[in-house]
Amino acid sequence: MRLWLASLAAGTVLAATPAMARDGAWYVGGDFGAMIVDDTDFDVAGLDDVISVDHDYGYDAALFVGYDLGAFRLEAEAAYKKADLEAIDSIIALPGEVGTNFLLPPGGYDAGGGHTSALSFMINGMLDFGDDEGMNGFVGAGVGIGRVKYNSFRAFADARPLFEEDSDSRFAWQVFAGVRQAISDQVDVTVRYRFFNVSNLEMIAFNGEDSDSRFRSHSLLGGLTFNFGAPTPP
Repeated sequence: MRLWLASLAAGTVLAATPAMARDGAWYVGGDFGAMIVDDTDFDVAGLDDVISVDHDYGYDAALFVGYDLGAFRLEAEAAYKKADLEAIDSIIALPGEVGTNFLLPPGGYDAGGGHTSALSFMINGMLDFGDDEGMNGFVGAGVGIGRVKYNSFRAFADARPLFEEDSDSRFAWQVFAGVRQAISDQVDVTVRYRFFNVSNLEMIAFNGEDSDSRFRSHSLLGGLTFNFGAPTPP
């Protein structure tokens, strides 16, 4: 009788305790998905929100390597984001055709080309909750450096670009949340939302004046994670 009760109690504890199959394991993986860039406002020569640009839907891709400490994970990530320019709205005259001094009047224009890209290198920390051998959730945040490039922003195809020095590197941060599902002893499928931010970007506008802006994006990503090196369970 005592043996039966002891077995029942042990079984109850095991059933109520999440499995820790990923504890002490290294992992590598990647994410890919759709991205939306917030409207980007540019301050020029100390004047706020002189130019505003709107982007089309873009994409976000990342590779990462990390270590699972149990309820906490630490990882290094490299990511690349890109979105085409869709429209430009300005309260100042914009540059006209290349090779001329012609200026376009203030107003709204469908973009004649150009895109924004962001290359980032981040250190992420995250908290896990749930069953490592089934579905669990996670939340996290990261800090690092982001290099944002404004490539050939133009009001029309033959116009001069809006910025002469079109890239800058600054401190970046992000927050994210998602779920992961184990599909084998080593492989997880993940879905996550990510908000990414780089502020205080400094460029030189077409008129030679300093320009300040920020890059913010929202991404919905799907990916795979491969776990390895976990200690053998007793």
